[in-house]
Amino acid sequence: MDTQSTTSATRKTSLPFKKRRAHYKSRKGCRECKLRHVKCDEQRPVCLQCATLDRSCSYAFSIPDPEGDSPNTVSTGSPPESQSPVPASPQTQAAQQTPPQMFNLGHLALLHHVETDLLRPPFTHLVADENDTHALIRLIVQSALSTPFLMDELLAFSALHLGTLKADSVEKDYLRAQAVQLQTRALMLFNATDPENTEQNCTAIFLFSSFLGMHMLHDTVNSKGDLLDLLENFIQFIGLYRGVGLVTSHGWHIIRNSELSSILSVIEAVDMLTAPSESENNCIRLLGLLKRDEERLGTSSYETCRDAVQFLQWVFNQHVALPSPINRHIVLAWPVRISVEFLDLLKNRNPEALAIMAHWAILLHRGQDFWVFGHGGRYLVEAITEFLGPSWDEWLEWPRQFLASTDLNNSTIRV
Repeated sequence: MDTQSTTSATRKTSLPFKKRRAHYKSRKGCRECKLRHVKCDEQRPVCLQCATLDRSCSYAFSIPDPEGDSPNTVSTGSPPESQSPVPASPQTQAAQQTPPQMFNLGHLALLHHVETDLLRPPFTHLVADENDTHALIRLIVQSALSTPFLMDELLAFSALHLGTLKADSVEKDYLRAQAVQLQTRALMLFNATDPENTEQNCTAIFLFSSFLGMHMLHDTVNSKGDLLDLLENFIQFIGLYRGVGLVTSHGWHIIRNSELSSILSVIEAVDMLTAPSESENNCIRLLGLLKRDEERLGTSSYETCRDAVQFLQWVFNQHVALPSPINRHIVLAWPVRISVEFLDLLKNRNPEALAIMAHWAILLHRGQDFWVFGHGGRYLVEAITEFLGPSWDEWLEWPRQFLASTDLNNSTIRV
């Protein structure tokens, strides 16, 4: 098939490009979201935007508007001691911002879903040897029972997954709202705890970062809107996830000798192998294009992009070498490891950085049968292609050809 026919096939099978939404104006949003002109979900006691970026949300220090209260808000049952404003110490503010953990029968149903369905095939493959699945699920639940922020995120992840299984829109919306509320509470508890890795909590922190990463990645790649919306969500995802990842990396020497050592040793063993031949050409073309444009990019931007591509190549190598389907989890390694400078390039819509991210999106597309990824990889490649235009086709040749080839294979199977 020649290039012209391949491009034609890609366009015919591509999902329709989504138009940019009008700016959402939240009349009752928190002060921080209004100042930044971003959508506020109006969740109390702290909105998701502020919880995600660890900002001080005005909701935490204000009396709720009776007309604007969310029907899902849970009262703590504590009577007000005074109607007069009282100056709060930092310790008091932290306590005010941390909601009490309250659970009901619905939360028990979410935990049951975790143990019986969510963490088992076909929804999630945790380990290559399925005989170890039960032991790992037991470890996850036991860690959550003693770690409040992990329990909330685990339940949030469960609600998120259940929402994808429901056909009824009312049930979908309810579970989606529940996932947002639980995730917000998990983030607040994590920020308030500010944990350091110890032998006692390193497993819980690692699991929290893993589930939080999958949760936010699902929200990011499945978000509605155009590329600008997607990039903003992606950058927010990176900002949070790499922050949690830093906490994990600082205690890696403890984590690798914990109960998770049997899983992590598989990844470390792959590093000792020669890079598989299948993965050798995935990023070599990108490096050549970057070298060609080094003078135009400037030394700093060139080195930033080169480092991002080199680590992306490592992720591709791992993805090929690790057993399927657990290799899909290595996809999250790249967003954690890219530099702040590369994030700035993405934020500034740098074409080279966007092209690199399009290559990473192919890893998402390869795992499209995983409910967390879905069609996010395809949408990301097509959105970047649409944004950059024909003048950047050379940079996006391989991602577009890969999408076209998978479309061809799928049509052949259907025939």
